[in-house]
Parts: sequence; C-alpha cells; structure tokens
Amino acid sequence: MRIIWNELKKILTLKIILLLVLVSMIFYQLFIMFDFEFFPNGRPAGDEFKVGEEMMAKYGQFMDEKEFEDFKKVYEQRVEDATAYLQSQPEMAAAGMGSYQEFKSADLERDQKKSELHSKVMFEDGVDVIWELQSREYLIDLYKHPERFGSYGLMLTEEQSDRVEALLASGNAYATFLHDVFENYKNLSGNLSILILISVMIVVTPLYMADRRNKMTQLQYSTKVGRSLFHKKLVAAFIAVVSVITVQIAVFFYLYRGNDTEQFMDKKVSSIFSFFVSWWDLTFLQYILLTVLSMYIMGIGVLLLVAFISSTAPNYMTNIGLQVPLAAIFIALGIEYLVKDMTSIQLPKAFLPVSLGIMLAVSGGIFLLKWRKERVADINE
Repeated sequence: MRIIWNELKKILTLKIILLLVLVSMIFYQLFIMFDFEFFPNGRPAGDEFKVGEEMMAKYGQFMDEKEFEDFKKVYEQRVEDATAYLQSQPEMAAAGMGSYQEFKSADLERDQKKSELHSKVMFEDGVDVIWELQSREYLIDLYKHPERFGSYGLMLTEEQSDRVEALLASGNAYATFLHDVFENYKNLSGNLSILILISVMIVVTPLYMADRRNKMTQLQYSTKVGRSLFHKKLVAAFIAVVSVITVQIAVFFYLYRGNDTEQFMDKKVSSIFSFFVSWWDLTFLQYILLTVLSMYIMGIGVLLLVAFISSTAPNYMTNIGLQVPLAAIFIALGIEYLVKDMTSIQLPKAFLPVSLGIMLAVSGGIFLLKWRKERVADINE
C-alpha cells in the first residue's frame, strides 16, 4: 500500500493539479458556463420553462385528457388577456390588430405598419402574455399530435414502434418534461465528458514515461518488487483518475443546481414534450445517474488505453500523437452515443451495455497483454 501511495503522489503532483485546474477553468469558460448562465436561453425558451413549471405544479407527473382540457381553458383565458392588452393600445386597433387572433394572423410581409407594430410588441415591449401564448400553443400542438411522437419523420422498426405505442397507451408519453431542460443537460453532460477525457489524459500520460526516460526500468526489472511496479502504477493511476472524475462531477453538479431543474428530476424523460424516447422508463434523475456511471466507465476505459500508450511510446510527442485519434473517436462517437443519446430508441436496445462492456474488455485486454509481457520482459529490453 505504501508503494501505491508513493506512486499516487508522483501522479498527482502540484504541477499536474495546477494544470488540471487551469485546463478546467478555461474549458468551463469556453464550453460549459454559457449553458449555466443562460438557461433558459432567451425567449420563447424562458416562457416555455415557466409554463412547464406551471404544468408540473398543477398536473403533476403526467397530463391526462382532462388536465389537457384545463390547460386549453387557461390558454383561452390568456388569449382574452392578450386581446385586452392589444385593445388598450390605440395604434394596434387602428392597424387591424386589436385582438390576439388578428395579431397572430397579421400579414407582416405585405404590411410594413403591422410588421413594425408586431416587432414593437414582441421585442421592444416584450409583452409577456404574447410570448406565453406562443409557448402554450407549441405545447398544445405537441399534445394534439401524438402520431409524431418517436418518429419525427424517421422510419421506425417494429420494435421501436412497439415501444412508442406502449408509452402512448400507458400515458407515460404525456410526462410533463420539457425538451429545453433535456437538451440543456445533454449539452452540459457532453462537454463535461470531454473535460473528463482531457483530464484523464493529462493525469495518465506521464505514468510510465518518466521511468523509461530516466532509465529506471532496467533497475526495476532486476527485482520482484520492481517488476510489480507496473501493476501498482496502474492501481495508483486508477485511484487518481476516479478521484479526478469525482471532483469534476461534484463541481459540475454544484453549478448545475443553479439551473433550477430539481422539479424535473422525478419526471419521465420519454415525453411528447421532450422529443426523446428511451428504451426504458427512466426519470430525469435516473438518466443523470446513468450518464454519470457512463462517464466513470469511459474514464476507466481511457485510463487503460492511455496507460498502454504511455508504456509503449518512446517519447512524449509520440505519446500525445497516439492519443489524438483516440480522443477524436471518443468525442465523435463515444460521448455522443454513450452519454448524450444513451438509451435512445434510435440506437439498438442493447447498445449501451454492450458498447461499455466491449470498451472495458478491449481496453482491459490490451493493457493485460502489456502487463503480462512486462512481467517476463528481459532486463536488457
């Protein structure tokens, strides 16, 4: 254990820790903070978020037909409020937009005056009730057209169609969960995964390089304890990587609290309002926990592959060069399908567990072969 502790101190040096902090701060500013600071992002996203909060408070987990009728009644009441506002503006009535329906159906391309007044109401004055009505109309349209759910213009297989039909029949498809909330988390979790990938590479890249550069391997091969260092270095790297990932995730969710999405945690992610269909009946919280698990597994897979590269590359330039295509593959494919779109019916049902299992098996197998070779390596190699 003392050897592992000493190796751990060699891995998490002050220089590496400061580099991790610097890289993380830059990465957050460039790619992550925007989705924290600007959520919901403008209008009508902010208005839809407020309507969604009202839906959850009033109707709970799902919106059934009776509750949908109530939702439409509220919409009609808000139409009356909008009409009252428009009638209170003399220029609106004079331009033929004295009611909400007239305002909504106005020909803005042919009538410059109407176009200017419309822009004034929407953008200069930012009348809340008008924006709110657009959000309500959008949600009503989604509810009234369940036939769009799951396909969105794509051809579904029989198994995918059965899943969609099961959600509609059970009523689970009418969960009060919003697309913008889901997309915001997917963007954030995808970027967090990239940061974790970079962090793992920073931590593991020097793992075996320093000993080879200092010609220490020949000395280590001369003793039984020295030969065991190859394995113990990996154990120390594993502890370091898990610790770094845990800190990254902890910081991320501390900041994510500010997005005020706690009320969505018990809502099903498969919803006509979210444009997402999962193979399993996951709540938002369960989906988040699954993405976190996937991040840990991917981090361990990257650890094993980078450790293998570190043990074979002759110098740092080659080491880093070999990691570039590895990073590209993980960013382009791994993060997209194993974090952001995990459990989607657009992927095979067994894709997530099989892919993560194969990744661990392949990366672990490659490193195991290297470890076995090191155990019997000649002292002069």
